[in-house]
Amino acid sequence: MTANWLRMRHVFLGALLCYGVAAAQTSGTGASQSPMPPEGWEGGGYVVHQSIEFGYRTSDVTGSEPMYNTLVDLRSGLRLFDQSLSMQSEANNGLLFDNLFITSFGWGGEPNNAVHARVSKNRWYDFRAAFRRDQTDFDFNLLANPLNPPTSSPNIPAPDSPHSFYTRRRMSDFDLTLLPLSKITFRVGYSHNNMTGPSFSSVHEGTDALLLQPWNTTLNSYRFGADLKMLPRTVISYDQFLDYYRGDTNWQLTPFAPALLPGGGGVELGLPINTGAKIPCAINPPATSLIDPTGTLTNVNCSAFFDYTRYDRIRTSTPTERLSLHSNYFQRVEFSASYAYSSADMNAPLNEFFNGLITRTGVRQQTVTGPGHANMISNVADFSVTFHLSQHLRVIDTFRFWANRIPESFTSTETDWTCNASCSLLTPLSGTTASSASSAAELSFNQNWKRNESDLVWDVSKHFGGLIGFRYGDKLFHHVLDFASGDEDRIVVHEYTPVLGLWAKPISHLRFNFNWEHTNNSDAIVRIGTRKENRYRVQANYNPKPWAVLGGSINLWDGSNGNTLSDYQAHNRNYGFTGTITPKERFGFDFAYNYNDYQQNALVCFNDSDATLPVVANAGSCEINGYNDSSNPLLTNGLYESHTHYGMTSVMLKPIPRLTTQVGYSITSVGGQTPLFNSLEPFGSLQYNYHQPLANVAVDIGHNLTAKAGWNYYQYGEKSFVGPTDPRYFHANHATFSLRWAF
Repeated sequence: MTANWLRMRHVFLGALLCYGVAAAQTSGTGASQSPMPPEGWEGGGYVVHQSIEFGYRTSDVTGSEPMYNTLVDLRSGLRLFDQSLSMQSEANNGLLFDNLFITSFGWGGEPNNAVHARVSKNRWYDFRAAFRRDQTDFDFNLLANPLNPPTSSPNIPAPDSPHSFYTRRRMSDFDLTLLPLSKITFRVGYSHNNMTGPSFSSVHEGTDALLLQPWNTTLNSYRFGADLKMLPRTVISYDQFLDYYRGDTNWQLTPFAPALLPGGGGVELGLPINTGAKIPCAINPPATSLIDPTGTLTNVNCSAFFDYTRYDRIRTSTPTERLSLHSNYFQRVEFSASYAYSSADMNAPLNEFFNGLITRTGVRQQTVTGPGHANMISNVADFSVTFHLSQHLRVIDTFRFWANRIPESFTSTETDWTCNASCSLLTPLSGTTASSASSAAELSFNQNWKRNESDLVWDVSKHFGGLIGFRYGDKLFHHVLDFASGDEDRIVVHEYTPVLGLWAKPISHLRFNFNWEHTNNSDAIVRIGTRKENRYRVQANYNPKPWAVLGGSINLWDGSNGNTLSDYQAHNRNYGFTGTITPKERFGFDFAYNYNDYQQNALVCFNDSDATLPVVANAGSCEINGYNDSSNPLLTNGLYESHTHYGMTSVMLKPIPRLTTQVGYSITSVGGQTPLFNSLEPFGSLQYNYHQPLANVAVDIGHNLTAKAGWNYYQYGEKSFVGPTDPRYFHANHATFSLRWAF
């Protein structure tokens, strides 16, 4: 309590200090002071506007801190919430620049912060720069969780996600345009994208082990180009892009279920611990636990790890050239075209090492090394032309082409140390025989996509219009599995899609839009790929008064493929409306609602003996129904459905001119279902409620200063049982106090 009071005292002392500085800057004779804030400061030929807001946030979290960090991730501390500066030359005659804009937010410990800057000199240059930093602390503990049962001996639950990650992404962009209003314009730019931080993954070698995965990737992009504007209303552009990617992420074994070996030494048993199912191995009587009270392993015939590392440092370079044209030089004709060619080159030398035991094969140690190499040759072109047949009638034709080839090769050498006789974790490498085998794989994945759409657009009047069109295209998927044997997959899909669009504006403040598409594909690439699709989109906007804005939308999609072995069907239906009502300057009301209904189902063959599960008790037979899958004899309808309700409302009230208040509330409620193949598996994020009420108050204390205070509440709770993990429920209270100075 004392510490919080000291923090608050420091905040208010800072506020008083800024208040005194602002008062000194605006001091003068009583007759010269204006009761209203100035509209900016003028000097040196510039009009200057500036604002800064800083303060303190206190955060109190109850419940799951990992889940709170996954969804919210806001901490306590001093903050520079936002800042802005603009300088605009009144007559475009500044010495070094005519316009300068700088904005930033989130400094002092926020998970997301950024700064954007733009400086320009009329007719000479336009420079833009940006820096963004994103902090991601993701730990949804059901992701990749083995759901170890509490009946196992020992009981070792996985409280966190084995695939959690805690990364920091820093992105910088710089772009300079020279002579922006001249006949020839030059452009140059650079971007840097770096992502680092600890993360975790897993690998399967007899059993699944937890891996530390220090993430480290970098992308450097260079670009330059020129625009030629020699003809009226015509621009010809050339661009060159150079992208260089560096992937330095590596993987190494990290402890999860360690045990001692008889006679000394240690071993890692891996993530899944279910001794009832003999994972990673059975308990040998008279032992009653796989690990005894001294921490020693009681069965040395387990699949387990002594060590594991993997290095696969990726280097990729991707040069790209693009030529484009945009013109409406000819009367009643507009057209644009572009073509881009790129050729990427990637090298990825692999070095993988495993030391442990794979009981199924008797392997005690294994290494895999070899260089991996791939190229990607890409061609992308598009062309669009619009013919204005009359003032209200036009024809639009758009053609797009995309093709790439990815020839790749991997020459590997695998060395296995296999036990000569019976094998256990106590078997030394001297009791194994090493054997090496080399293989060279050369394959290629090629795709080709062509699509053309022709539309007739008729604006019948200022109240009604529409379009009718047809889209057709071809998709070619060509996968060469082995050049030597000629093993390949080749699939061609023909697409035919009629399109229809209507718009109506019966009165000046009301507008409706309707779009419909029906797609027929001649084939599907995978069994859950669609062969028939329908899409309906309806939008409405209504402004009955200048202070009232209402909107609504309906977006419906459904698809199916008619494959008797999968019987895939899916739909995604979205309905929403929004409204903003501000009848008076002192009162405003916002509201919104959105409902999303997603569902897909396909026949699934599986293998499970737990008859207590409804999906097992009600399963059909894959063999009887002609699927011929003896290893997965049970058949079910793999239904997945999710119903998401989102609602929000906010009320703004100014009881007196210098006081602004706001209260609001939003909720996300999800209800869904899918077959559960594990009795310990909860529905998790498929069934939850997420509440977010808020309240804010702002007081204009004069001298361009505004004091602010805010409260935010977050509550996440799931509607099903927790499972063998830490609970994911949390609620949090935030209090924010800040001072804003603006002129």
